[in-house]
Order: sequence, then C-alpha cells, then structure tokens
Amino acid sequence: MSNELVTTSNDLPAAGGGDVQSGASAVSIDRSRKAEIERIRATDFDRYERENLDRELIELLKAETEETTPTDPMDPDTSRSLLSVTPEGKELVRGWDGLGGFKMQLQRLQNQVGGLVKQMGDDRHQRVFMERFDRALPESIRYPIYEALAMGPPTFVNPVSDKQIKEFTAGAVGADLVKEWGSAAPELIATIFKRVDMLKQRIGDDAMEMFKDWFGTLSAPETKAVLRFIAGQGR
Repeated sequence: MSNELVTTSNDLPAAGGGDVQSGASAVSIDRSRKAEIERIRATDFDRYERENLDRELIELLKAETEETTPTDPMDPDTSRSLLSVTPEGKELVRGWDGLGGFKMQLQRLQNQVGGLVKQMGDDRHQRVFMERFDRALPESIRYPIYEALAMGPPTFVNPVSDKQIKEFTAGAVGADLVKEWGSAAPELIATIFKRVDMLKQRIGDDAMEMFKDWFGTLSAPETKAVLRFIAGQGR
C-alpha cells in the first residue's frame, strides 16, 4: 500500500516491535541526480532501461521519502515507473490507461486509501498498517485490490436479510457498526458482501485466503475502519 501509491518508505521493521526506521537513510538524497534520471526517462527511455536507471531512481525515491508523511500521495509519473517494474504492475498501468487515464485512477485511489490510513493513528501506526499490508500480500494480489478499490462501491445493492445482519453482528465489531449505521446497515453490509465477492472472483480462492489472513491480523479499530472503507463510509 506504500510502495506504489504514497511517498512513505517500505523498509520498516516487522509490525509490532521496535522503532520505525528506514533502510533508505543509507542512500543520500541527490536531487540533481534524481532530476537527471527523470530527464533521461522522459527523453531517452531506451537508455533509461538499458542502464537500469529505474533501480537507481527507486533508491533515490526511497531516500527522499524520509521527508514525507505516510499518506503524501506519490506523483503519477513516479508511481507509474515504480508500478512498471513488475509484469503485474505493467498490467495495472495498462488497465488504468484504458479507464479514463492512469493519473485519474491513481489519484482517486490515493484519496481513498489516504482517508483510510489516516484513521490508523499517528505516523508510526499509519506506516506499520501499510507495511503489514505490503508484506502480507504480493503484487499479484495487491494490484487487483487497487483496481477494485479505484472502481469504488457499487451503485446499487439489494439490502441483506435479517439473518445476514444477525450473522454480521455475531462479533463485537459487526455489532458496533450496525448500531453506528442504523437503518442504513442492511445496504452497507450488502455493499461489503458484494465488494468482497467481486474481489474473490477477480483474485481467486487462494489469494482470497491470503487476504483473509491479513484481515484477521487487524485490531478491532482497524477492522472497523477497513469495513467502513469497503462499505463506502470511511473516506
């Protein structure tokens, strides 16, 4: 969630212990070199690829992120370059280019994800939340999730039944959310169910189990925030 969307570092320690530090500090921030590489990328892309300048740019970007807050959105050109390092990322870029433009889709997702992450506490907790997501899910799963989130919630759902509400409220988190949502709960729960089902169809059963494993590690406040987000209420 941090590598390709925002300008925070992805070199944090394992969640839950130690101070937040970044391995990027070992790379000095050479803005003139960064500007030179970006110029080469814009004017001589063959050289950019031939000399593996994308790797050098990534290290410079990691160093630069030391000066940012966790949810500062990454500029579209940089995000496109970082995504394009892997086949999965290239596929995501192509898809967004065909859906109104990469920049528009990226900024929509950045706004949505930024709103979610800001609910996770201070800078440290925000960074750890994003880091755990990145470590738990490989690009082959993260990028379809990005695609699904960028599309937003469905415009129409059939409200869930009383039985389904009862199932949703079996846990304390679900019960609290139903109280919070009141009469809107049947429709919002249906939105969650539909978006999760659509994601499962997109990524498959095995990947969905990995997503569930990540979801199961969340604290109660994090779980509430994520469910509100999926329901379209957490922006």
